[in-house]
Amino acid sequence: MLERIVERSVAWAIDHAKLVVALALALTVAAVLYTARTLTMDTDTARMINAELPWKRQMAHINAAFPQNVGLLVVMVDGENPDTAENAAAALFAKMQERTDLFATVRRADGGHFFDQYGMMLLPTKDLEQTSSSVIRAQGFVGSLAADPSLRGLFDVLSLAMEGVAQKATDFASLERPLSLISESMSSTLTGSEVPLCWRCLMVDRPVDPRELRKLILAQPKRDFQALQPGAKATAAVRDMVRELALDPNHGVTVRLTGQVPLNDEEFGTVAEGMGWALFLSIVLVLGLLFAALRSVRLIIACFGTLIVGLIWTFGFTALAIGSLNLVSIAFAVMFIGLSIDFGIQFGVRYGQERFIADDGSALPRTGRFMARPLTLAAIAIAAGFLSFLPTDYKGVSELGLIAAAGMAITLLLNLTLLPALLKLFPPKSQPLDMGFPWAEPVDAFLLRRRWLVLGSWAAIGVVGIFAALALRFDFNPLHLKDPKVESVASMVDLMKDPLRTPYNIEILTPGIGEAQALAEKLSKLREVNLVLTANSFVPKDQEAKLTIIQDLNDLVGLSLDPLDIAAPPTADEVRASLRKTAVKLREAVASSDIAQQLARLLDQAADSDDAFLQRLDRVLLSTLKPRLEALKTALTAKALTVETLPPEIRNDWIAADGQARVLVIPAGDSNDNAVLERFIAAVRTVAPEASGSAVQIYESGRAVARAFEIATLLALASMAVLLFLILRRMTDVLMVLVPLAAAALATAIICWLIGLQLNFANIIALPLLLGIGVAFNIYFVVNWRNGISGPLQTSTARGVLFSGLTTGSSFASLAVSGHLGTASMGIVLLTGIAMTLLSIFSLMPALLGPPPAASSVPATA
Repeated sequence: MLERIVERSVAWAIDHAKLVVALALALTVAAVLYTARTLTMDTDTARMINAELPWKRQMAHINAAFPQNVGLLVVMVDGENPDTAENAAAALFAKMQERTDLFATVRRADGGHFFDQYGMMLLPTKDLEQTSSSVIRAQGFVGSLAADPSLRGLFDVLSLAMEGVAQKATDFASLERPLSLISESMSSTLTGSEVPLCWRCLMVDRPVDPRELRKLILAQPKRDFQALQPGAKATAAVRDMVRELALDPNHGVTVRLTGQVPLNDEEFGTVAEGMGWALFLSIVLVLGLLFAALRSVRLIIACFGTLIVGLIWTFGFTALAIGSLNLVSIAFAVMFIGLSIDFGIQFGVRYGQERFIADDGSALPRTGRFMARPLTLAAIAIAAGFLSFLPTDYKGVSELGLIAAAGMAITLLLNLTLLPALLKLFPPKSQPLDMGFPWAEPVDAFLLRRRWLVLGSWAAIGVVGIFAALALRFDFNPLHLKDPKVESVASMVDLMKDPLRTPYNIEILTPGIGEAQALAEKLSKLREVNLVLTANSFVPKDQEAKLTIIQDLNDLVGLSLDPLDIAAPPTADEVRASLRKTAVKLREAVASSDIAQQLARLLDQAADSDDAFLQRLDRVLLSTLKPRLEALKTALTAKALTVETLPPEIRNDWIAADGQARVLVIPAGDSNDNAVLERFIAAVRTVAPEASGSAVQIYESGRAVARAFEIATLLALASMAVLLFLILRRMTDVLMVLVPLAAAALATAIICWLIGLQLNFANIIALPLLLGIGVAFNIYFVVNWRNGISGPLQTSTARGVLFSGLTTGSSFASLAVSGHLGTASMGIVLLTGIAMTLLSIFSLMPALLGPPPAASSVPATA
């Protein structure tokens, strides 16, 4: 029945070839126009997984309460010293705040007025006492500079200090560090760079905490989700600001962008670029293999033209049915080429064989009749594999399944109508050739003669493959899929080295601050937890003692920081005079000190320089002085603080408008280690089952995707088995199709285990897909075998399957060159799966099938 329908369809297409081609061309033009106008790119990854899952709803509640934490651009400002980092962050922050057209919110994560005022109070009492003592010792130095914040004021103070050393009133050892830092800054200025002097290092006798060298700015870009890179305008603006402010290594600053927005944008760019190259390589490889398979230029052009029309129609279907492509479904183009060309090759190879048998006008209808059942069954099997994605919670993949399944229906239709019409209008001129592999006769004989050895070998592979499959793990960390060379990824990995700044944390929403604090106390006792933060974390402890220390400090240095008179800016000549005077004092006071003598030489060089150099020197030595003095003055205004009196910029990050309070839990250990995160999440959930946050999101996303593909794989197997039974009508035939498929899958698991490849969000797509491809290839041989065709490796079917596998494999191999690690791993799994599928077909399948039921009725060349 099916054979007659297809044969008549092919005959009709041949008789009305011009009409068929004209209709196909018209529909193709319409699809191009419609797709160009309506198809968009949905780059919102939040919509990739079902929003109704419990952990997604929990995160949605947190995001609704604290919307300022959604869709962040993290600006990492690293400085050579604390002052450089703070000044650069403050300047860039001010610039970003002005761009309300690009940013919904901009805030400092670890700086700003609150930290200037209460930063000292948040120190342990002992550290605060040490800091206070350091500032008191520097009082004279600081007070003089507050009254004359210029190069003249700086070097007059140094000159006076050298007089004290000469008179034995001042210990030179206490001045060695300041002199050394000033000398380093002057040396850098003379060599062309401008790394500002660290006044925090001069005023506070305490080692620099590495966290002081890095400042973070958190911004919410206004994104365009119709663009491939939704946050591109905002990130480009930040880079322009960085250039405008000269925040570069020559000025002691490095600025990098990371966070959800740049990570996603650069991933989209990497994937799109990788897909572009993959598509190009796929087309080149497919054309080359088509020539080897079909041996006719006209036949190749007809097959390739049919493929392109099918691809365009599938794009049109996507625009009509869905309206957009996502990060996963965009992969369908490369997959379509690899899968669709199989139909063209099978039809073309069979057509070549029919021409070889009898080169008359009936070759095309005979080809249609012969290929009706295997092509239809192959299309249904592959579509069933893709449609198994639909009921899963992984929306990105379910859309890919719908698009690809439609693509299979489209390519089946075109290969049974448009392809015959094109071959009718442009028939091959080459001499008909035998499309089989006559040289494979001894191989067929060997596989039958050593049948049980072959079956035993594959049985052993299957046993090992079961253990290998059980050993495979799912890598749920999306950071491991991204290109490690791009800035956002490298920066995030660097940021995660600081446990307190890792983005992989847990958030919990509580009814109020009391409940939040009680929960924090319980969570802090867990060994898997490094730190728990609530609004209370920003209320200093031991306030009475600390306020006393700060008041004493204010009594001693407060007036020095706010002088009644400030000297007028000096002239260049006055600066030069101060430089020369200080050089003389250095040589007189400490002639034996290398540090003093080096600084004296540098001062002489500076005094002999032009005015432009003096201006640069002023920027290097004094640009961070005024902000540091202002921050110190602000710190001296600290007063008693409670949760209720926290300033809005802090309170709003931890207490929502309705009073709900946020608890942030930071993991102990390396948060980029999946095992660490799993233990962390499990431990926190024993105390707070409703826990959410980024750590839970990536972990649960991994579980959702793994479950989705478990369901997809089971559905694919079940649907294929039912379809095979309905069409083949024999359980034996069904097993003949599925057993080589299972063997190939287990062999693929062995290869993946040997090379250390883990399953992830990208490559797991390969599993149901490989089922469809494997079933399609196996069907061709089982149908031939049931029809009594002997010598399976000698037939034109073997040629078609081999070159279909090679073209499909080459298409998938092109994915492996992508810079996106997830896409590359998907290409590797697909290529490995195709290779193992071909190996099982050309070794296991003949041995498994054995002699056909009517081997003598049809020769191997059929």
